[in-house]
Amino acid sequence: MGKFIKTIYPKPFFLKWKELLAIDLRSFAQPEPIVEVNAHQLKVMQNKTEIRNWWASLFLLGLISMLGFKLLEYYEAWNHAEWLNQKYIERKRNIYGKDFFEKTNDQYAISRYNRIGSDEVMSFKEFIHDRYNNYTHTTQRIIGDIIFTGIPLLGILILLPWIILLRKPAPLIFDREKRVVYSWQKGGVWAQRYDDIRLLENIQMILFFLRCELKDGSLGWARYPLQPTGNPLFSPLSAYKPTLAYIAQFMENGRERVLPDQASWQAKPPFYFRDDPEPANIEQEVDRILQRIVEVNNEIPLDEEGIPIPPEE
Repeated sequence: MGKFIKTIYPKPFFLKWKELLAIDLRSFAQPEPIVEVNAHQLKVMQNKTEIRNWWASLFLLGLISMLGFKLLEYYEAWNHAEWLNQKYIERKRNIYGKDFFEKTNDQYAISRYNRIGSDEVMSFKEFIHDRYNNYTHTTQRIIGDIIFTGIPLLGILILLPWIILLRKPAPLIFDREKRVVYSWQKGGVWAQRYDDIRLLENIQMILFFLRCELKDGSLGWARYPLQPTGNPLFSPLSAYKPTLAYIAQFMENGRERVLPDQASWQAKPPFYFRDDPEPANIEQEVDRILQRIVEVNNEIPLDEEGIPIPPEE
């Protein structure tokens, strides 16, 4: 029985070179994923994640404000409930004597007295009991408190660690002199020869396939995602051409072709709470991975036209 979903294999980047090298870059604005260009290297990065990070931060502030206003409402309601019961007790004692609550059989008066107890100070536990047991529309109040307290609290618990722990993504670096492409993630280095780089384009992103060492020490594949339009849900494939053309023309024709008026250029680095620092021995690691690629030799083979040949099942 055949598979319902057909496996799609990444295609070599060189299949697109002829088309990309013929594109006039002057007809496009500089693609936003390009973050640095000099005579030796071009760097691209998923820089739109900074915008999402800012939106997440603003949303977090909104949730904190919502929760803060709700807690302030609780505090004011707590003080008000305590004040009302203290005034009620004081008024009854002024009228009937200080021992009124020890002698009376008035169940309502006893109930009001018990709301704050003999110390006549309403604890938070007493306030919660009073809030949800001694008034009308209790069910609606409980639902409202859950919505305006529970949901913001849950959102804060999810967003706050995500924003703080999210690392600034490492760039994908195209080295023209060595004709190597590499990046890293949490200390692990990804690398591939430029002539062997493969990519997969879909409606969400471009995926650049590099090689990396897996936890078990074997040589695996790493996917570097890039969304040139910044839209995480949908992008037309035509929107990827400016970025890919910029990369191809830099690697084949040099910095002068893509940046004729400047010796180098670097975009303002995006703001993140944490960086993913470049490994200190990255050059040695890149060379070692490239050597392992040759030794392992387990790339998916290509036919005469450069199309991947699926393995036999």
